[in-house]
Amino acid sequence: SLATAVYLSIGDRDPGGRRQYDGGDMALKRVENRLERMFERTVSRPFRNALQPIEIAAKIAREVDLSRRLAPQGMLSPNVVRVWIGPDDAARFEGFQKALVDELEESVRQHAMGEGYSFVGPVKIEMFIDDDIKVGDMEVDTEFVAGPSQPRLVLSDGRHFVVEEKPLVVGRHPQCDVVIDDANVSRQHAEVWRTAEGVAVRDLRSTNGTFVNGHRIQAVSLTPRDEVVIGTLRMRVEVA
Repeated sequence: SLATAVYLSIGDRDPGGRRQYDGGDMALKRVENRLERMFERTVSRPFRNALQPIEIAAKIAREVDLSRRLAPQGMLSPNVVRVWIGPDDAARFEGFQKALVDELEESVRQHAMGEGYSFVGPVKIEMFIDDDIKVGDMEVDTEFVAGPSQPRLVLSDGRHFVVEEKPLVVGRHPQCDVVIDDANVSRQHAEVWRTAEGVAVRDLRSTNGTFVNGHRIQAVSLTPRDEVVIGTLRMRVEVA
């Protein structure tokens, strides 16, 4: 079997409920392009109606959407996804199963960012072979499984960082923990760290400021519902 774990991120919508276009959309497009190129590596193998990696990603996204639940903290989606494919399709992916799962991880991460979902725990994607499944077909099952609490800083460009007691320094300088290549960002712009109550962010006397939910701040505590903006990049805290 093919198995791996992936943490899904929190995204957002504007107050009118419409999806915002940002770097996350571009990141998702790049993932889709890589999945398409991955399929091109398998077309020489003689299977008609063969399953494409991008079809697996789309099916997972649909099942996540269908299984979502409304909770006080926002929209929750299942964090365990199991995928069954047939032996012929599995044979075509032989040799780059890990690369396939890595790209599926990123596609789900970007889908979650775009749709504004959060998750109750670490997301695990497992792929299995079922001899009864025909070429081009697949089955997907989802489940909610709570996991340990560990805050992470999730950026709209797809990057994510574990938040610990030692502050994560965010800025333009290449030695920062979170580097943002943006002229609007100071060399050492802000810092994010874990507190006894949760997560906090502090502006480091930046030129253009650090904003939380549209308000310029000096230092505040954060919840998963808060949006931090530094330069043109948006970020949120995920607890999973």
